[in-house]
Amino acid sequence: MAGEKSEQVTHDEIAFSQSGNIGEERLDSHIRDDHNDPHRAALEDIDPDQKVTKSTWAAVFFLGFTFQPSLSFTILMVFPILVPIAIELQGNTHNVNWMASGWSLAGSIAFAIAGQTSDYFGRRYILLFGQALLVLGHIIGCTANSVNQGIAAMVILGFGTGTTFVMYPGISELLPNKYRSIGLAWTELNLLPFSTFGPLFARLLLTNVTWRWVFYLGIISGVISFVGTAVFYNPPAKPLADRTRMEVLRELDYIGIFLYTAGLTLFLLGLGWGGVSYPWRSAAVLVPLVLGALLFISAFVYDFSGHAKRPLFPKRLLGNVREYTILLVLIFVTGFVYFSLTDLIPEQIGYMFTSKSLTAGLYNIPGGFGGAGGGVILGALIARLKHVQWQLFIGIACQTLFTALFALITPDTVPMALVFQCLANLPFAWITLACYVTASLHVPQRDLGLALGLIGTFRFLGGAIGTTIFTTILNNKSAVSIPQRVGAALAPLNYPASKYEALVTAIGAGTTDTLTNTPVNVIAAASRAIQWGYSDAFRITWLVSIPFGVIACILAIFVRDPSPYFTKHTSVTLEKERLGGRTTDANLGKEDLEGSSL
Repeated sequence: MAGEKSEQVTHDEIAFSQSGNIGEERLDSHIRDDHNDPHRAALEDIDPDQKVTKSTWAAVFFLGFTFQPSLSFTILMVFPILVPIAIELQGNTHNVNWMASGWSLAGSIAFAIAGQTSDYFGRRYILLFGQALLVLGHIIGCTANSVNQGIAAMVILGFGTGTTFVMYPGISELLPNKYRSIGLAWTELNLLPFSTFGPLFARLLLTNVTWRWVFYLGIISGVISFVGTAVFYNPPAKPLADRTRMEVLRELDYIGIFLYTAGLTLFLLGLGWGGVSYPWRSAAVLVPLVLGALLFISAFVYDFSGHAKRPLFPKRLLGNVREYTILLVLIFVTGFVYFSLTDLIPEQIGYMFTSKSLTAGLYNIPGGFGGAGGGVILGALIARLKHVQWQLFIGIACQTLFTALFALITPDTVPMALVFQCLANLPFAWITLACYVTASLHVPQRDLGLALGLIGTFRFLGGAIGTTIFTTILNNKSAVSIPQRVGAALAPLNYPASKYEALVTAIGAGTTDTLTNTPVNVIAAASRAIQWGYSDAFRITWLVSIPFGVIACILAIFVRDPSPYFTKHTSVTLEKERLGGRTTDANLGKEDLEGSSL
């Protein structure tokens, strides 16, 4: 009987492998094939007594640690000191914004492509490649002698970051469903120290040593994550057992990848140029914006047409509205607001409260702590709290409320600002992890990398668009409100109106020592008026966020709750257990799952 069953399994597998149906390939023996029904696989919960091995926990540790070189020593420590870096390298801030924009652009492009290719070629080597890019980018950054070299470093770091975000599906599939949120919360714990103290620490390095130490630390953490991942992270190297790599390469959606990459690149370039390098109404801005949007939309149109064998945006995935597509909208809006907060709160602190670098760093601590702390604490509790759609609703409502309450902040309400920025940032990582966990439980194992990669793409796309919109509103409103406030403050002091502009410029640049013939009370009154002018502008800016948050709150209610699937089901086991572990084959075979019942 055993021989007959073995022969039957072999015959079935051969027939299955020769069927040629994309999406029904035979998977590696270490992958439990859910046969495009992740709900059934989770509820059947085969082998519920199986324990998570030490090697798996070690792999999860180093995957999460990758957040150090990818995020801690890039956006959390490089971004806050971009202006001083540019001044040291070239004496001005020309083009320094492209260090941040280049990182965001490269990361946004890499997310979806890396996610999908990891589904086909295995996550291990995709992740190691991304980690190698992180080390290379930090090496280029620490040796930079020009802003252009700094831009190159940040672009490479962006590609590395987007590529290493395959850690999200990597962690999710290694852990039982009920522990996925805990594994993902570990990634946020890596960010907690640097999201809280990173900007302050960066300024201390800048003042007392050199900003290059930020990149040195990136190299050190990058090497650690690379070596640890290489040793302990050994998932299936060839997920599609009945396809050669060359066959998969021929089946990839190159047209969709081109349309997506070109469209996103042009669109984000237009956003980056608008109001900075060129006027918003200029052809240099409008052409890439419109063309980029059309190309990006064309990627979806092409993939939905059915011409691509392995579409980058499969209709079968995006057709699951409540299970997946709504999550893309939610993460877009959340990124839209959060990254705007991250970008504009330091500016608000500098413009309205203090011009002292270290004091500004201290004022940033509550927001940074809230952003990561929410992910660590609330993110880890997602499975225990259940009712994930209501978690999403509460998180988005909290973010919307306290972002809108920023409109009440004035130069005299520093404590209020510190509390509100903590509470406004608190839900971001919680919402993000809830989206990742929900998607991972609703999406078939074959599409897990692509699905979570798209969530990363939409998160950063929302951030890029939100930051641009909010910054434009702030600049337009402050250009009106500051002259009005300064005029009203200086009129009683009989200071010549013809000198207002020069006075405001000097105060903004911190060069009031050059105003030798200007009375001290005039400088003080103008400085105070500028603070209130920015207060007026920021009030309008934050109020604009309300409609987006309200729409997201409504949509969150319709997300299909994944709580019934928080079982002990584990999708993938490691091929090699470096610290000892499983001795049995994790694969159950196609016929085992099909022959079992709920």
